[in-house]
Amino acid sequence: MLYLSQVIGKPVYDASGDAFDRVADLVIYHGTEKFPKITGILLGGDRSRVAIIPWEAVAEFSPAGIRLRVERRHLTPRPLQPDEVLLRDNIFDCQVVDTDDLKVVRVNDIELRQVGSELRVVGADVGTRSLLRRLGLEPLVAGAFERLGRPLPQGVIPWNLVAVLGGTMTPLKLSISREKLKDIHPADLADLLEELDRDERVEMITALGDEAAADVLEEAEPEVQTAVIQELPSERAADVLEEMAPEEAADVLGELPEHRADELISLMEDEKAEEVSRLLEYPPETAAGKMTTDFIALPETMTVEQVLARLRETKPDDQNIYYLYVVDAQERFVGVLSIRSLIVSPPETPISQLMRTEVFYVPPDASVEDVAGALVKYDLLAVPVVEPGGRLIGIVTVDHLIDILVETYGPRKLGGGVDLLRRKASRESAAAPSVLPGGPSSPGGDRPERPA
Repeated sequence: MLYLSQVIGKPVYDASGDAFDRVADLVIYHGTEKFPKITGILLGGDRSRVAIIPWEAVAEFSPAGIRLRVERRHLTPRPLQPDEVLLRDNIFDCQVVDTDDLKVVRVNDIELRQVGSELRVVGADVGTRSLLRRLGLEPLVAGAFERLGRPLPQGVIPWNLVAVLGGTMTPLKLSISREKLKDIHPADLADLLEELDRDERVEMITALGDEAAADVLEEAEPEVQTAVIQELPSERAADVLEEMAPEEAADVLGELPEHRADELISLMEDEKAEEVSRLLEYPPETAAGKMTTDFIALPETMTVEQVLARLRETKPDDQNIYYLYVVDAQERFVGVLSIRSLIVSPPETPISQLMRTEVFYVPPDASVEDVAGALVKYDLLAVPVVEPGGRLIGIVTVDHLIDILVETYGPRKLGGGVDLLRRKASRESAAAPSVLPGGPSSPGGDRPERPA
């Protein structure tokens, strides 16, 4: 095996056998190859002028040094190309993502392998051996451990499982790394964000599209969400916030300095900006402060056929179809409709004949603890938020209160912990309860008041 640390500093010989310089770094092309090939050599002379010797000029490569095909006077160095990366300068001692074990690790060395006339990067060494190798102590220490019957393990991650972070406020330098990140679940990427420093967090989010970045931030801890949105360029931050659920975006903006929050809201699309601004008006630890305005409200005059046609047209997300809420002409909450009842009923049936009217709901000023208690007590996926006059203004979903639920009730009460609760919150609407449990929203009433 050959490692970059064993090559750095070794002599470079021209075709006549004269050693005229030393290896300062190796260059790779950051295309879509899983194991990128070395495209050039950076010499150790004047580093103020980056001059690359093309790999085509190399006749022989070994740990003892590099021999070129031409004499020094015939060399034609070239500058570093935009699609090339210096291994030592850009990847040595940098954090990368191990996309197999889903953890952030630091690259101590890079494994190289000769394939025909090419030299390729095949792995990132993150183990103890690589640190000893760079200190020149690997043979001594490894030999001692082997004599004790405890050989030092190898710590090389195959390069095709490595996602390399490229630098402050820039896209990932290796385009294949961006593709690897897209295959990781947003919740796992959110966990990785917590292990990265500020610049690398921004780097990862920058590498993802707006929708994917929003999915990751929604899964991240509040302090991570705030830090990333604070550091992103304003236009990009606003685009990501637009893709987040309204209540999640409002939570993030509520933690930012007022001037920064106002700036980002001004850059968002009018409809989303208005929606988020309205949520920010409510106290954060109330039902209204935790609710989302993304829900399905159906006029009570609709038929089964009309409802199904609307659902086909709007293609609602899984999270928005837990329950279908029914309202009157004044947008007052009158009942809830199950998907099952729609499927089994004749197309011409008015939904007012199918809806359940005795439904649990909460007022806007209900505490989050009361809302969480209702979710657990009645085994709900969402609770409607209804104003005193009966108008439905939003719903609080179980996934937005997971932290409070776990803290208050613990894994045992929640039937297996956070993972199970997350799966419950994300299951398809077909698996949701066919009706909401009945029950009064407050003593003395069992449904929103309607005018006489």
